[in-house]
Amino acid sequence: LAAHLGMAVATYGTLVYTGLGILSVPHDAAAATSASSKLQQLVQSLPSSAMAHARKLRVGAVGVTGLTFATILSGAFVAGNDAGNAYNTFPKMNDQWIPREDMVDPSLEPRWRNMFETTATVQWNHRVLGTSTAVSALTLAGLGLAHPAARSAVTPQARRGLQVLGGVAVGQMSLGVVTLLNYVPLGLAAAHQLGSLAVLTSGVYVAHSLRYASPALLRGAVRKAVTSATSGGVGKGAPAMAIKAAAK
Repeated sequence: LAAHLGMAVATYGTLVYTGLGILSVPHDAAAATSASSKLQQLVQSLPSSAMAHARKLRVGAVGVTGLTFATILSGAFVAGNDAGNAYNTFPKMNDQWIPREDMVDPSLEPRWRNMFETTATVQWNHRVLGTSTAVSALTLAGLGLAHPAARSAVTPQARRGLQVLGGVAVGQMSLGVVTLLNYVPLGLAAAHQLGSLAVLTSGVYVAHSLRYASPALLRGAVRKAVTSATSGGVGKGAPAMAIKAAAK
């Protein structure tokens, strides 16, 4: 069940990222070249502090997306073990933060199977991963929207994505808590699954909107700057100056 869901989610995320890339590239070859040139000009125009912040945000967006993927997989184990019908309290699990006595079944061999087949362990893992995803998404949104360096580092597209990501992550965690407290009714459970895809989609969107901070694009900007400086017949120090300008 978890492997099947994981493959489906991975395929969905790849299609979303690829589709965003296709939509952002004009079909006309000349327009596509112009768009690529403008993106590289954006990279060269940003100061080094802004580029460094944008790169951190992109790494954070990829991390939040990966954490969301792990949380979705852990939800498959919750569903497969009917773990949502136990410990229907929050934030504690029946007055305990960590129900140690229930998390290891001595009859299960090897012991690592408890991570995937014991109700208490499976649900605790999902709680921790879900809370970590929501907190990470909110932190990323805060860094991308409120940090002083974000004013010049974040484009309007990325800003909108960060706002949505923070909102849907909080909403998804709240929906998960409500689903647990109500003993997992089918409607809420289905909405909770759709919510996980909303968080994943938002993370992919933010990572794509910050693609101008990707190392590959930066290397392309550096190569273009060096080529322009060299072909222009300028002095020996020009390529080094071009590299510094592209890295800013």
